[in-house]
Amino acid sequence: MKLTHAYVAPIIDSTQSKVNMEAWTQSIDRYNEGHPLEAFHLLLDHLNPEFRHKYGNADGTEFRLPHGSILVHVRIHDGRFTIHTDFLELPTKSRVAMLRQIADLNLNYLMLARFHKEGDHITMEYECPLTQCHPHKIYFLLRNICHIGDRYDDEFCTKFGARRSYEPHVTPYPPEEMQRILAAIHTTCRETLAAVKEYETERKYGYAWNLLDTALYKLSYFAHPQGQLTNELNKAVDDMDRELPLSDLLAQCKAFLTKVDTTPDDQLAADLYFVDQLVSTRQRSSLANVQENMKEVYREAMEAIEAENYERSTVRMLYKFYEMYFYNDVQDDINALVAEALRQSGGKSMEEASGILYTALEKLMEDDFAPEEEEQASPTTDTGATSATDPDAESIARAQAAVAALQAELTAMQQRMQEALSRGDTNEYLRLAAELQQKLLGQTSAAQTQNDTTH
Repeated sequence: MKLTHAYVAPIIDSTQSKVNMEAWTQSIDRYNEGHPLEAFHLLLDHLNPEFRHKYGNADGTEFRLPHGSILVHVRIHDGRFTIHTDFLELPTKSRVAMLRQIADLNLNYLMLARFHKEGDHITMEYECPLTQCHPHKIYFLLRNICHIGDRYDDEFCTKFGARRSYEPHVTPYPPEEMQRILAAIHTTCRETLAAVKEYETERKYGYAWNLLDTALYKLSYFAHPQGQLTNELNKAVDDMDRELPLSDLLAQCKAFLTKVDTTPDDQLAADLYFVDQLVSTRQRSSLANVQENMKEVYREAMEAIEAENYERSTVRMLYKFYEMYFYNDVQDDINALVAEALRQSGGKSMEEASGILYTALEKLMEDDFAPEEEEQASPTTDTGATSATDPDAESIARAQAAVAALQAELTAMQQRMQEALSRGDTNEYLRLAAELQQKLLGQTSAAQTQNDTTH
């Protein structure tokens, strides 16, 4: 591989998160002050500023919130908070197999909501007193429902022939953009497979693995697929980290790219569209987190360049930049720097591309790429920096840290539950499940105690 592959501009203009951290802080404050309805409204503003007025009724007590291919119906009445989500209609055949998987989702993946069977219809339901709707709890509840529902409805329709209860409102890509993206998908698959074949011939299997994984991230970056295509793409990414021989990992990923390349354009186009999302599947980026994740490749690239191994530095930096986009909603200032470097390095020699990419990485690590914007940044911008003398900024930083810590703790608990189930330890699984539910429900009382203490 003598030249880098061409850069493909993404279908979306901005990769920045729509999350509003100021609204998050206000939501918690309003809940602690005894105004749970206003707290929920501000939680919606935190997730997406447009959703509350676009998808709610006039008095803010009923919402039909779209997320991908599902619709989350929230109703607040008589002091109760209820969620009802139409999921799928059972197929005529394979319904028993589908119901088994739904039962597994109920046990192992849904936190507080549950799947219900009403005749041939499958729904997701949850209800609790409005006074117990702490923003932490409702955020994780909505996130869980949205991510499980949007993933598995596509999978069950493809795998079992289930039918949708709700037809999502989608906007296909403009025709000229659709053709550009489809052509880029095929080109990316073919260029990658050809380069991997070259690396395998040279027995450079580590390079081959990096290039394959980068191709998966790159497809997600510029095509921004939805539906079953994004499910299969996510699975292919997960499979690259399985504990298997390297030759098996390479073979699996090559088979996936070959399958994508040979898929007819009309089938690929069916999963290429714009759609509203309530809770992003990616994490909101911050400069500090991005720098932390780039530390190792920064060192690797520097050492490789000093050794004049420009191919290694280029392959590794491309991998980490596209990985960043796969897992994060990247803020606009970082995106402007990195996307321009990716564009300039496309189709260049390894030495030239290495210099372009390393310059961008160095600016990112030294935080000197946008000094004017950072000096003017408000506490709610996505630069990751906060002022030590600004109490609002400190509150936002504390709220972000609390959300991240709780999310990490819940993820770890779910992993322990899965391990207990795998080894047949039912008692341990049930104990952990009760602890998980108590952790979510306990956010209400913990927040109230903190509020009483600080006031």
